[in-house]
Formats: sequence, structure tokens, C-alpha cells
Amino acid sequence: MSEATEAISAPVPILYVTDLADESFDPADLFDLAYLLRSPHHDLRGVCLARPDEGGERVIEALALRARAEVPVTAPGESLVTFLRDAPEPINLVIVSGYRAVAGLLEADRPLFREKVARLFLIGGFVNDYGPTTRADETERLPIDPRLRLRHPQRFAETGDPRLHRDPAERAAWAALLTSGESVIWLPRDLCLWRYAAPGVLEDGGATSEWLLRELFWSNLQTTSDRYTAADAPVLLSTLPALLLAVRPDPFAWMRLFRVLAARVEVDGGTGSLTDFVTQTDTPNLFIVIAIDGQALGKLLTAGLRDRPLTSR
Repeated sequence: MSEATEAISAPVPILYVTDLADESFDPADLFDLAYLLRSPHHDLRGVCLARPDEGGERVIEALALRARAEVPVTAPGESLVTFLRDAPEPINLVIVSGYRAVAGLLEADRPLFREKVARLFLIGGFVNDYGPTTRADETERLPIDPRLRLRHPQRFAETGDPRLHRDPAERAAWAALLTSGESVIWLPRDLCLWRYAAPGVLEDGGATSEWLLRELFWSNLQTTSDRYTAADAPVLLSTLPALLLAVRPDPFAWMRLFRVLAARVEVDGGTGSLTDFVTQTDTPNLFIVIAIDGQALGKLLTAGLRDRPLTSR
């Protein structure tokens, strides 16, 4: 691949936080995990299930069996604390859901968090309006590819992230993490999601691919009665920039694919909504990742997953 994917001295440790469950199949999360299991640049140290008693372990076990890999599973609370304490080095937390699991740990033991969490990749929430600011002299807007909004208007709805609006406690936890200042790298859903045709990506990838595609088909069939549409529906991805940045925190090599900007974000802790968002500030509290060319990012993932055999680590 390009210079951005040249050999790394050691795989980067990742803890992936998700709300996968038996009745809540999320193809994007499982494609992320399949990518992590296949990537030579990442070391999937574990998966934290935000809903540990709802069948998520069986989903992870099925993926691990087909990938012929071990995927340690942990849960929020003391189990997560023990996992981090036992970690031999700082790890990257990639959170796609289950914000309370991490926010509770940060509040209870910030020294442990700072010792064992290298970077916190926060997936979720909507920016909505790209340039909200309270400073009258600031007119710069975020450098977003306008085609993203034209192609996927539903990602830019003013209603915000539905996962956060369904659960006030989860929304408050997301807001607390977003403004914690703890090495936060934020990937808003409306700026960092893109589509690629999953059935064409993994069709010859072995047992793992077959299982992912079958589960994806049944998941899509729940929302559409047309079997052909269900088979061809694309997958929404949110975390590939996080996984790439975990390997290379310096975004220079990826500037053609996405932008990383220092920003100051303020949120309402009760509603989880943005109250201020500024990209020109002397007091940033996070970095924000903006997708520039989602198609190119999708091709990177495609190349990584199609390297056969997918079923060996």
C-alpha cells in the first residue's frame, strides 16, 4: 500500500467497546472486528460489551471461531478496571457505543485511565451545522467534501445520533467523555460514515466472510422485504479512520483521505447536544476527524479484508 501503511514495529493494541447483542446485530461493528483480526498493524486485545448479559459473547465467539482467533471479552465496571490494570502497555480505546462503560471508569479512576489509555476514539454524535460558533469574527467552516451530504442526506439529519437520543444516561456519558480533554479524538457520525458495497468486498474471503455476509443479509431483511435489496445493501462504517490513526497518530500521510483538526466543543450534559463548536481556538479539548474521501477509505478496508486467507490471523 502507500507510505501510510508501511511496516510498523509492533501491532497497536486496541480495546473495542460495543453494544453487540443477539438481537442487535451491527454489521459495521463486526466488519471492524474482522478487520482488526486480519490487520497485521493492530492487536485486538479485547472487546468490551456494554450489554454483557444480552448474548453479545455468543456473537463474538462465532466471529472468533470463524477467524480462528481468540477474542477476550470484558464487561463494564470492575471487569474493565481489571482489564486495564493488567494491560502491559497503554491501549487505544475505540468506542462505537457503550459510553457509560468508559465514562464511569474515567470518573472513578482518572489516574488509571491516564496511565493505561493512550488515545480515546469517540465514535458518535452529530455535528449537524458545520460552523456553529459564538465568535462573530470567525467565518471558517469545516473542510467537508460536499458530496458526502448530497450522497447521504440521512447522515446529516438535525435530529442527531439516534443511539444517544434513546438513552439519556448514555447521552450524558458521551457528553462527559467528549469534553473530558483526555486525549479525545472525535469521529462524528455525520462526518465520518461512508458506504461501500459489502457483498462485493468479502465474497471470497473464507468462512469469516461467509458468516458476516449471511448475518448482514438477515439483518437487512428485517428492514426490507425484498431479498435482492437485502443482499446488496451496503454497510455503514464509522471507525476505520480511528483504526488508522491508532497506528499513525500523525495524520499527515492521510491528509488526502481525511482531515484532523483541533477543536473546542461544549455540550449540554443533560441533552448531549452541542452548545458551542469552534475550530479556531487556543484552548482545544479534542481533535475532530473529518472524512474527505470515503470511497478511498473504503478501498483501503477492502484491500485489507480481501487479503486471503481471512480465516488465519
